[in-house]
Amino acid sequence: KIDRVLLNKFFGPIAFVLIMLTVFTFTFNGSGPLIDWVDGFIADFIGKYLGAFVEGTPEWLQSFIIDGLVGGLGGVLVFVPLMLLLYFFLAILEESGYMTRIAFIMDKLMNSIGLNGKAFLPMLVGFGCSVPGIYATRTLEDEKSRRLTALITPLMSCGARLPVYALFTSAFFGAKAGLVIASLYLLGIIVAISMGKIFSNHPYFKSEGKALLIELPPYRLPSLKMILTYTFRKTGEYVKKAGTIILGILIILWALMYFPNGGDVQNSYIGKFGQAVQPIFKPAGFGDRWELVAAIPPSLIAKEVVVGFMGQVLETVEEGEEEVEETTFGEDLTGQIVSLKDAVIDSVVAMVSFDIAGLFSPPSAEEVEEEGGSGIITTLQSLWEGEEAPLKAYSYLAFVLLVIPCVVTLGAFVQEFGWKMLGIVLVVYSFVPYVISILIYQIGRLFI
Repeated sequence: KIDRVLLNKFFGPIAFVLIMLTVFTFTFNGSGPLIDWVDGFIADFIGKYLGAFVEGTPEWLQSFIIDGLVGGLGGVLVFVPLMLLLYFFLAILEESGYMTRIAFIMDKLMNSIGLNGKAFLPMLVGFGCSVPGIYATRTLEDEKSRRLTALITPLMSCGARLPVYALFTSAFFGAKAGLVIASLYLLGIIVAISMGKIFSNHPYFKSEGKALLIELPPYRLPSLKMILTYTFRKTGEYVKKAGTIILGILIILWALMYFPNGGDVQNSYIGKFGQAVQPIFKPAGFGDRWELVAAIPPSLIAKEVVVGFMGQVLETVEEGEEEVEETTFGEDLTGQIVSLKDAVIDSVVAMVSFDIAGLFSPPSAEEVEEEGGSGIITTLQSLWEGEEAPLKAYSYLAFVLLVIPCVVTLGAFVQEFGWKMLGIVLVVYSFVPYVISILIYQIGRLFI
């Protein structure tokens, strides 16, 4: 009886939306206190003692360690709690047997763009990572269906974009962060449907309509071992990527920001690039900040780099440091342990309270002030002031969502479909995000 309700053509989509809203509520309400703790631990504890350790060394070395390593990599690792919770709840949906039913629920919608419900599964995989999503199109029988599904799969917001969303929404939307991020996921789906409708009529993508044949697995109680294995494996992949590939990228970025003027970011190599092309993005709202424009090319290597880049840039241009009370290492360590305990308790309370209304209410002035002055989230708030600040941030997030996917995904396109497909992807994913961001900003200004 429950299955009939969940698969009903009317109640099915409603149930899907409610379930995903629950996942977002638990994830972002629960991860908020832990994100704040990690942010403070990296900036106030690790940064403090590493800074003292390298004191007296050459200035470039101090900048490399504090700005390059701590500011950059720390800005990526700060969102590990969010990744843990998101993968945990997605694993529950997968292990319970509900994920396959989503394909059945979405069959009618997929038919409207020339695909069947099976095509939704690679797209769903794309929410975790676009690369396996591209390879998952092998389950489709028709080559043209594979091409169309692969073309729109990167529009499903992958986990790599999540730290960027979390950073900007925490800075500019406060308690509405979960709602805003959910809207970005929805935006990706809407753009995917629109692109599917457009390209499904092109001979290169137009496929033969075939009925959906799929076996629904029985509902089962999720195994805690499987859930935890999946959660820590996926989060471990994120951390490993942050500690290897992204670390190397951040070192290169630090060099481009430090040279040739010894840390003057605005006149560095990457600063000059951002300033040279930033007028192009002024119609989209974020062209008034060269830092955001300069972060776009590195984002093509890995979306998380945007967070590390902003951590490095904003830490460099940040005005002075607040005077802090002298404390010993033991006192600081004890304080961090106590803060972690409080953050865990606050996280559990936030989840069990199931405060959906909290997604709609703005933070109080006291809550904003409690962020402190040394964290990346607080520093990011200095990018813009005034009523247009959230709109500009949202326009930028939409661009990050829709822009050319990472180079690993591009490699998957070449391997599966050839160079012609890659050319189409590069053109489409350069044009679409620019137009969408302009529409968001220009239309949004009419309502401010």
